[in-house]
Amino acid sequence: MSEVWHILGVGSIGGLFAHRLHRGGATVRLITRSAGAVRRSIVLKSDGADQVTTFRCSTIDDKDDISHLLITSKSWAAGSALSGIRHRIGANTTIVAMMNGMQHIDDISEAAPESDLFFATTTAGCHRTGEHWTIAGEGKTLVGHTHSKTPPTWFATWQGGIPSLEWCTDINERLVEKVAINACINPLTAIHGVKNGALLGQPYLAQSEQIIGEVSDILIELGYSKLAAELGYKVRSVMRDTSENTSSMLSDVIAERRTEVDSILGWLLDQTQQVHPNLSALLSEVRSIEPAS
Repeated sequence: MSEVWHILGVGSIGGLFAHRLHRGGATVRLITRSAGAVRRSIVLKSDGADQVTTFRCSTIDDKDDISHLLITSKSWAAGSALSGIRHRIGANTTIVAMMNGMQHIDDISEAAPESDLFFATTTAGCHRTGEHWTIAGEGKTLVGHTHSKTPPTWFATWQGGIPSLEWCTDINERLVEKVAINACINPLTAIHGVKNGALLGQPYLAQSEQIIGEVSDILIELGYSKLAAELGYKVRSVMRDTSENTSSMLSDVIAERRTEVDSILGWLLDQTQQVHPNLSALLSEVRSIEPAS
């Protein structure tokens, strides 16, 4: 019998990984708030071809226990989203959290302390228009656990459907690395309204270097000296590799949605006792263009 994976937060990444887990042999259920939703078809466009998969839906009010849960909501929304299905979560529930930022780590641990919590990070790209998903890059996906160094049995299902998948024994550092890189790219693209690659040139280069420098200082303070030394190179590599991509933060600004700036840049600033004027100003500027809560 195949594993049943419920997905909470079916946005661009959630829909992509629904397809991938289905391809790996899992039975996938999409969690929805709509009591009338029974099935949902997602069209995934890859290499010019459309793959249509119809998934059964599971409402937040269903009573059956959830054995495997993938959360792909926004980092700031993960805790409240999980609280909505708290009655279906228990000690036998495996949770995989895959999202940008770091706010969700404490929020999920607080909402479901008895569940086995894994973390994942991916560089896969996907754009969603209605019920159509278009892959922007297969990317690389890392999965890990804060205490276990060996992959669980369900990891084989992920290997069957997810390209460039790796079990990661230092997932905490990888999550910090992604937050640091995102902090150097996403907020700047959001306030300037530009694609990632534009930050490599004028008139944005000087500000970009200032941001990289201050994020590196925080990494050193947190004990990640090697990552700090490599940050500039890694950030510029991501800018080049994703030069034509619109960051998720800019997409949120364009769509007049709340961004993840507090879960990324805000989280970094919460970790330091030092003053970082450029990062603080950048955080305030992104907050100022977010919709009123």
